[in-house]
Amino acid sequence: MAKPNPPTARARYIGRRMRTYREDLGFKGSEVSDHIGKTAATLSRYESGEYPMPGDVFLTLLDLYRVNDPLERASLIQINEDAPKRGWVDSFQPYIRNLANHIWMEGEAEEIQILELTVMTGIAQTQRFAEALMSNGPMRKDPVTLRRQLEARMLRTSVLAKRNSPQIKLLMHESILKQRVGGADVTAEQLERLLEISDFPRAEIRLLPNDAWTHIAAGIVVGYTIFKLPEPLPTVVYIDSSAAAIYEEDPDIDSFKETYDALWNDVALSPKASAERIARELKEVQRE
Repeated sequence: MAKPNPPTARARYIGRRMRTYREDLGFKGSEVSDHIGKTAATLSRYESGEYPMPGDVFLTLLDLYRVNDPLERASLIQINEDAPKRGWVDSFQPYIRNLANHIWMEGEAEEIQILELTVMTGIAQTQRFAEALMSNGPMRKDPVTLRRQLEARMLRTSVLAKRNSPQIKLLMHESILKQRVGGADVTAEQLERLLEISDFPRAEIRLLPNDAWTHIAAGIVVGYTIFKLPEPLPTVVYIDSSAAAIYEEDPDIDSFKETYDALWNDVALSPKASAERIARELKEVQRE
């Protein structure tokens, strides 16, 4: 028997939204499943995106969860109707399961704010850099998955070149420039790519200097990404984790937004100074 297709990114997103509404209101799964006349197992599959939610069930859930704002309801109803549609990311779901929602939001966001403390952000990576990095990671012994993950990462970079690309703010620690992933040639190409991105009209790069420490005082020891989705959808924070994809939404993300703004405005180097340091590091790499 053929395996069923994995949930689409939209289905996973809308299912997670419904689960969040339920948990925020303190409803048990059994209470909600009884209300809509379904089994608890079916509700679980709705919330995982495995089963599409029929329109009447979806409207009943919106009512139960007190989603009364007309714009918010209309937006969620549209996403639910589109949930079965498969985009490029859905072709890669078996290989990038934990990142499917992340990639979907990259394509939908009006603004993306990225904080990277230890590694070059995925959407800025060159193919050779990504290949060198990933071929030394946990998938190095699985060539099919490795190849598919690399393809997906390269497709993610297209968000930078879209005509209607989101505003992208990349805040990265200066120490990342010192990493020689793949050797000097690969690193030089990657630094050149950063300089190229810094010239994009809707992208801005700022470096946290090596002596920066206020992010540590704020308890920020891993990177995260803030997705500002079109209203009335919420702003969502994705927190880097090797174990699982962790997402938080308004109103529980104020500390992330405030820390990002403080680092961006008060600690980071200016775009010009950041580009100069990247260029200086590029010259050092080219001499190696």
